[in-house]
Amino acid sequence: MKKVYLSFFGLMAFGFLGLAQKNTALPLNTKKLASLDIKAKPGVVNTNKGITLWQNDFSNPAQWTTANYPAGTPPHTSGDWTITTNVNAIPVAALAPAGHTTAANGYALINSDGAGANATQNASIVYNQNIDLTGQPNVLLVFEQSHRRYAESTYVLWSIDGGATWQEIEVNAGMPVNTNTTNPATVQVNLSAEIGGQSQVRIGFKYTGQYDWFWAVDDVKISTPDDYDLAVSGVYWGSTGSWGARLPYYQIPGAQVTAIDFSGIIANLGAQGQTVNFGAQTTGYTGTSAPAVIPAFSSDTVNCTASFTPAASNASYTVNVGVQSANQDANPADNTIAGAATFIVNPNIYARDLDNISSGSYNQGMGFEVGNIFDMFATDDLGAIDVYIHPQANVGSEMYVKLYSIDPTTGDFVFVDESAPYTLTANDVDALITLPLQGGAYTLNAGEPYLVVAGSNGDGGATNDLIVGTCGLSEAQTSFYLDLTNTTWYYTTSTPMVRMNFSNASVTENSLLNNFSVSPNPASGNTTISLSGNAGNAVDVTIVDLTGKVVYTANTVINGTSVLDVNTNTFGNGMYVVNVYSNGTVSSKKLIIRN
Repeated sequence: MKKVYLSFFGLMAFGFLGLAQKNTALPLNTKKLASLDIKAKPGVVNTNKGITLWQNDFSNPAQWTTANYPAGTPPHTSGDWTITTNVNAIPVAALAPAGHTTAANGYALINSDGAGANATQNASIVYNQNIDLTGQPNVLLVFEQSHRRYAESTYVLWSIDGGATWQEIEVNAGMPVNTNTTNPATVQVNLSAEIGGQSQVRIGFKYTGQYDWFWAVDDVKISTPDDYDLAVSGVYWGSTGSWGARLPYYQIPGAQVTAIDFSGIIANLGAQGQTVNFGAQTTGYTGTSAPAVIPAFSSDTVNCTASFTPAASNASYTVNVGVQSANQDANPADNTIAGAATFIVNPNIYARDLDNISSGSYNQGMGFEVGNIFDMFATDDLGAIDVYIHPQANVGSEMYVKLYSIDPTTGDFVFVDESAPYTLTANDVDALITLPLQGGAYTLNAGEPYLVVAGSNGDGGATNDLIVGTCGLSEAQTSFYLDLTNTTWYYTTSTPMVRMNFSNASVTENSLLNNFSVSPNPASGNTTISLSGNAGNAVDVTIVDLTGKVVYTANTVINGTSVLDVNTNTFGNGMYVVNVYSNGTVSSKKLIIRN
């Protein structure tokens, strides 16, 4: 990918600002855990299974008609809808090869990059034969998709007059910028009111965009709905402080440990209303909701009645969630999510990012600041701020970090302290650095929120200058961006990798975290953890599975470069997290085992 990726930031008064983003793929965490101990109660009732009324796997391209209307600006001949049997045609590495059930027989693909940097797309692919749904008033359109989202829009089309006129409904509208679906994801659209009972139905798909990502569609069917079909479509978790928003903290200093609440976004995809219970589990905690009634074809947020307060000591937590009812579910695989929330309690680091850089924020060489709100749950002294520097940041850029308090009356950000100016070196790029505040340790008061940012005055646009790494999603009005060209604050929904560091470490003291790698990854049989940093640095290394179980521990002292060889033959296949603790900080990387 060679384009500049923009993320849209909402102005407090609902304006917006575009900033560049790194194009690293970030798969959504939707892996399921079938063994999660949240199950249907004994004595399930009978259920009406959905019946497939029509289906198509794109194995016969002649049944589909493509169009690009208008022709685009400029007109183009590539990148629009095509039906391909090449499973490696997906233009995003994290989603290739295509994982659709019948991808090898053919699937529909539109590649916005392939159309060119200046081309617009308003392209459709429609089934060119009638589908008779007479006598079927309740119908669902179900299809498999693979999609990486940017600024494009994706639609389902339908006609009830044999293709003479068409209607549309947008899908994927709530998908965040620069994120991926699973490979594949299943989409279910209730079109009962639109095409139910009609005799001349046609369906299709439409993509509108300009130099965006891609959309692949396969294994389309129209079916009657199952009576009982629940799914966990999302998890809302975190701690609520004086700022007022429930904020997820992925690294929590022991002094700031407080109650964490968990809620599930439960979708009832079935034709019958259901009474459900949501549950969340992690080490030392099992939370459940009160019974909640969710009508047919509706979604609702269901809250665990009890919060979880983790131990104030070094520990990793992985939270698995699920939904249950008294009825036999038609598709139980989507009733649970493994690793729906993960976080680490550590001595000194307070972080809201996912610690796995996926994009970045900058201002094309002009001045800016970007960072996060943190609620303080206990009084503590802050002396330094951590920031991850994007791989494409310019060596030689001058930057700083700042601490702001919040005026309780006006809500304005009030400057408290900042670091001395710091010039980026080659070792700082694609690395976490720590910058101390000039005034030494500043006391942050319990019950108050604070904003920490990284920033630069820019170089007048001569280079990209400073680019701050981002990873994860922020609720509106909880992460902020200051454009110094117009001194206007915006909020961003991409989480900056800007953290509070209560260890008061210097830049060089944290150098270990800049040189931590795991290879090969994925691993089969063995992998090597390489650690580089200051001689004499003591480190603790753990590997944990998705349930939070520690499967490997090691202790070593850095002597220039240290290498740990890990035998993975005793690990089960799946995803693990490698944690490295040193100098009061922790850094984590994902490890995939494929023995």
